Amino acid sequence: MSEILVNKLTGTSTAGSILVTGEGNSTTTNLQQGLAKAWAHVASAFGSLPDSFNISSIDDDGTGEFGLNFTNAMGSTNYSAHMTVTFNHSSTNNTRTGVIEEKKASSVEVDSGYTAASNAYFTPYDFESNGSVTVFGDLA
Repeated sequence: MSEILVNKLTGTSTAGSILVTGEGNSTTTNLQQGLAKAWAHVASAFGSLPDSFNISSIDDDGTGEFGLNFTNAMGSTNYSAHMTVTFNHSSTNNTRTGVIEEKKASSVEVDSGYTAASNAYFTPYDFESNGSVTVFGDLA
């Protein structure tokens, strides 16, 4: 077994671009493109960030709405953002959902809530457990 110990990886033709050969030697993937550029573990009711990467702060925009502000901005709004919510099954409400409301280069706005079975409308709700947001794309 071989081991490589380094503090920095730099591409030879382009400093910020390193290609990795995929399974079966059939394709290559750009290493930087596959890395999460920001992520956050969000505590219940958006009160705090127990852990995060490239997130400078969280703002509570009202019931079921919050924003995550990036420490280092994204290059544009053409990035991928995903939200998941841990659901407390002892609750009497329906399954919680997290959705991306708006993407800005400097932040991502998130809504959380549930869809009521009685009317199928999305109801904003501060989740009672925790959630996670992950962002992939190009930094500025």
